[in-house]
Amino acid sequence: MREHEVARFESAGDVRTVSVVEGVSGPSALVAYGEEEHGLRVLFSPAAVPGLLRAVGETGHPSLADYLADEKNALIDLMDLCDARDVAYTFVGVGPASGVQCRPAM
Repeated sequence: MREHEVARFESAGDVRTVSVVEGVSGPSALVAYGEEEHGLRVLFSPAAVPGLLRAVGETGHPSLADYLADEKNALIDLMDLCDARDVAYTFVGVGPASGVQCRPAM
Protein backbone atom coordinates (compact mmCIF):
# COMPACT_ATOMS: atom_id res chain seq x y z
CA MET A 1 0.00 0.00 0.00
CA ARG A 2 1.32 3.44 -0.93
CA GLU A 3 -0.61 6.45 0.29
CA HIS A 4 0.88 9.85 -0.43
CA GLU A 5 -1.56 12.68 -0.03
CA VAL A 6 -0.06 15.90 1.33
CA ALA A 7 -2.70 18.29 2.59
CA ARG A 8 -4.03 20.20 5.56
CA PHE A 9 -7.68 20.92 6.16
CA GLU A 10 -9.33 22.86 8.98
CA SER A 11 -13.03 22.88 9.68
CA ALA A 12 -15.04 23.56 12.83
CA GLY A 13 -11.92 23.34 14.98
CA ASP A 14 -10.80 20.01 13.48
CA VAL A 15 -7.44 19.72 11.78
CA ARG A 16 -6.32 16.94 9.45
CA THR A 17 -2.58 16.74 8.86
CA VAL A 18 -0.29 15.19 6.26
CA SER A 19 0.80 11.55 6.10
CA VAL A 20 2.73 9.34 3.74
CA VAL A 21 2.42 5.53 4.00
CA GLU A 22 4.29 2.72 2.25
CA GLY A 23 3.99 -1.03 2.64
CA VAL A 24 6.91 -3.33 1.86
CA SER A 25 6.63 -7.08 1.41
CA GLY A 26 8.69 -9.93 0.03
CA PRO A 27 12.33 -10.98 0.28
CA SER A 28 13.66 -7.40 0.64
CA ALA A 29 11.36 -6.77 3.62
CA LEU A 30 12.57 -9.99 5.21
CA VAL A 31 16.20 -8.88 4.83
CA ALA A 32 15.62 -5.27 5.91
CA TYR A 33 13.03 -5.75 8.67
CA GLY A 34 13.15 -9.44 9.59
CA GLU A 35 9.55 -9.98 8.49
CA GLU A 36 7.78 -10.57 5.20
CA GLU A 37 5.55 -7.49 5.52
CA HIS A 38 6.38 -4.13 7.04
CA GLY A 39 4.58 -0.81 6.97
CA LEU A 40 6.28 2.59 7.00
CA ARG A 41 4.54 5.86 7.75
CA VAL A 42 5.96 9.35 7.72
CA LEU A 43 3.96 12.17 9.29
CA PHE A 44 4.60 15.86 8.61
CA SER A 45 3.29 18.74 10.67
CA PRO A 46 1.60 21.49 8.67
CA ALA A 47 4.60 23.73 9.42
CA ALA A 48 6.95 21.21 7.76
CA VAL A 49 4.99 20.91 4.52
CA PRO A 50 6.54 23.93 2.73
CA GLY A 51 10.04 22.56 3.41
CA LEU A 52 8.96 19.10 2.29
CA LEU A 53 7.56 20.42 -0.99
CA ARG A 54 10.63 22.60 -1.56
CA ALA A 55 12.93 19.59 -1.00
CA VAL A 56 10.89 17.42 -3.36
CA GLY A 57 10.91 20.21 -5.97
CA GLU A 58 14.70 20.36 -5.80
CA THR A 59 14.79 16.74 -7.03
CA GLY A 60 13.08 17.80 -10.26
CA HIS A 61 9.69 16.36 -9.31
CA PRO A 62 6.77 18.80 -9.48
CA SER A 63 4.90 17.21 -6.55
CA LEU A 64 5.21 14.70 -3.74
CA ALA A 65 2.88 12.37 -5.62
CA ASP A 66 5.17 12.53 -8.65
CA TYR A 67 8.24 11.90 -6.47
CA LEU A 68 6.67 8.81 -4.89
CA ALA A 69 5.27 7.58 -8.22
CA ASP A 70 8.85 7.33 -9.48
CA GLU A 71 9.72 3.67 -8.84
CA LYS A 72 13.29 4.54 -7.86
CA ASN A 73 12.06 6.60 -4.88
CA ALA A 74 10.94 4.72 -1.79
CA LEU A 75 9.71 6.26 1.44
CA ILE A 76 13.15 5.75 2.95
CA ASP A 77 14.54 7.96 0.16
CA LEU A 78 12.05 10.66 1.09
CA MET A 79 13.19 10.41 4.71
CA ASP A 80 16.84 10.71 3.60
CA LEU A 81 15.92 13.78 1.53
CA CYS A 82 14.14 15.35 4.50
CA ASP A 83 17.08 14.59 6.80
CA ALA A 84 19.47 16.26 4.35
CA ARG A 85 17.23 19.35 4.11
CA ASP A 86 16.35 19.57 7.84
CA VAL A 87 12.65 18.88 7.23
CA ALA A 88 11.14 17.46 10.43
CA TYR A 89 8.91 14.37 10.29
CA THR A 90 7.71 11.60 12.55
CA PHE A 91 8.53 8.04 11.46
CA VAL A 92 6.35 5.06 12.38
CA GLY A 93 7.11 1.47 11.39
CA VAL A 94 4.70 -1.41 11.91
CA GLY A 95 5.21 -5.12 11.41
CA PRO A 96 3.80 -8.40 12.67
CA ALA A 97 7.12 -9.48 14.25
CA SER A 98 8.66 -6.11 15.08
CA GLY A 99 5.55 -4.43 16.45
CA VAL A 100 5.39 -0.63 16.33
CA GLN A 101 8.42 1.65 16.20
CA CYS A 102 8.11 5.43 16.43
CA ARG A 103 10.68 8.17 16.06
CA PRO A 104 9.04 11.54 16.77
CA ALA A 105 9.97 14.69 14.90
CA MET A 106 12.78 16.63 16.52
